[in-house]
Amino acid sequence: MSSLAKVNSVLEKFWWAMTAVSLIMVIVFCFMQGWNKWAFYFIVPVVTAVMALMRRFLRKRLEKSEAERDANAAK
Repeated sequence: MSSLAKVNSVLEKFWWAMTAVSLIMVIVFCFMQGWNKWAFYFIVPVVTAVMALMRRFLRKRLEKSEAERDANAAK
């Protein structure tokens, strides 16, 4: 696994963790201070989930590219 693949893997896990933390925090604050005040902030977990999915796509694409490169080098 290349260093770039490791970075992609770590960042993907980071974004999933941020999604979970931000979702829990927004739900807690919604219950504490009301839906009207915190409803807009549900966009934060959505954005972090999109970032995680983008990172996943990039990780898979990099793995495929490295596998093709290794297969071509073996020929």
